[in-house]
Amino acid sequence: MDEQDEQRPEGTPQDGRRPGQGWTTDEPTRVLRRLQTAMGDAEGALAARLAIGSTDLAAMTHLTFAPEPIGPRELSGRLGITPGATTELVDRLERAGHVERRRDTVDRRRVQLHASTSTLGQVAGELRPLLEALDGVAADLDPHDREVVLRYLTGVLEAYETFARHEADAPDGGR
Repeated sequence: MDEQDEQRPEGTPQDGRRPGQGWTTDEPTRVLRRLQTAMGDAEGALAARLAIGSTDLAAMTHLTFAPEPIGPRELSGRLGITPGATTELVDRLERAGHVERRRDTVDRRRVQLHASTSTLGQVAGELRPLLEALDGVAADLDPHDREVVLRYLTGVLEAYETFARHEADAPDGGR
């Protein structure tokens, strides 16, 4: 092993290529990486249209899609930012009319964060063309192909969830 090999992180290609530069020869995985990049670009475009930053959009996504309302502490953990930074973020989103703070109906000491109705409507309006296009792509699939795509995407989802759990279980929280 030469000196350069000793400096290379374990699991990286021997020729020093970066992720996305030939780490895999599997076409579905390469297309999936391109999809992830395109999704990031779309999130950036949505954040710009809402006149918010990427962390603010990530917060809004958590508030919108959480199975039940979350509070500032949970949002802080999900975003990986300090409680102080979360307070600043929520204050900023509240001033912009994107977030509402509400007292928990069971535990009045607890504050819940909710995306505002107007912002949800704005986001839905911005995403409508994209969602309609995605529905159109799915509608063009025959039932067998649809099942294959669903099986593949479910496997990809499970791989990502497993990876995320592994990171969260690390002693330093994956950081």
